[in-house]
Amino acid sequence: MNVNIRYYVLTIAAIFMALGIGIFIGFMLDGQKVFSEQQETIINQLEQKFKDIQTENSNLKDNVQSLNKQLDYMNQYGKIVFPEIVKGRLNGVKVAIIETNNDFIYPGLRNALMKAGATISSVTIFKDDLNNLDQSEKDDLIMNLSKYGNIDSNHLIESLSEKLTEVLVTGQDGELITYLKDKGYIDFTGTPGNTDFIVLAGGSNLKNNNLNIVDIPIIKQSKILNVPIVGVEQSDVKYSYMDAYRKQHLSTVDNIDTIIGQTSLIMVMQGKEGNYGVKPGDTSIMPDAFIEYQQNQNQNKTNSNEVK
Repeated sequence: MNVNIRYYVLTIAAIFMALGIGIFIGFMLDGQKVFSEQQETIINQLEQKFKDIQTENSNLKDNVQSLNKQLDYMNQYGKIVFPEIVKGRLNGVKVAIIETNNDFIYPGLRNALMKAGATISSVTIFKDDLNNLDQSEKDDLIMNLSKYGNIDSNHLIESLSEKLTEVLVTGQDGELITYLKDKGYIDFTGTPGNTDFIVLAGGSNLKNNNLNIVDIPIIKQSKILNVPIVGVEQSDVKYSYMDAYRKQHLSTVDNIDTIIGQTSLIMVMQGKEGNYGVKPGDTSIMPDAFIEYQQNQNQNKTNSNEVK
């Protein structure tokens, strides 16, 4: 009797175990099917997203190409119109360009001034060597600068910047330029003196720059000499000088590498003071120059008709 009961119990247990195993296997097979379906859905979604991204990327490329074409057209338009806008606006103005480091090249600046009728009397470029003078070089510089007046040896480069500005404006003590050029401290072309306007080209790609020892003394000295000065820099400089220039109450143009910036410069030199360009703190992108040009053209036509 006991044996039979034990048999039945084992049989029933085996049946339930078989059912459990069967259910588990069925669940696993069904789970694998669900997982496979989910995986397929995810793959399809990813493929669709990838196609969408490809389509979006293709559209963006088309937009970029279209914008580049428009930009090229605008640049061509600017090059054609610019000479007419600025023609004769600076006739007879003698300009001294001072570049306070040699990080950048400014051919557009010089061409713009000449197209406006200005005469570039001199171009001075400060070299980076001024930041790395040893004691013997400093002593030699002090000795040469002392020929032209009192020198503050604790602020040697500042004194040099002030004196050089005076020479560029007045033309006196021109041998100082020869000395500085021979020593490799500056590059210089042109003739010093008889300067009507100073264009100060700043901005730097180096954190340890000439701003406080060259630019600020030049600005202060030009004001003492009562010579108009405007500060400019390129739009892509790493360390902008514009804020420091503005604190010295200087008109500025921070995109001088563009036709818009070059037009702004010429308008500033005509008396439209302000801070123009594309960086924080600017008055606007540029002075309202084109409207003024159109008004002048209309007035000229009116005068011409009256004469007829």
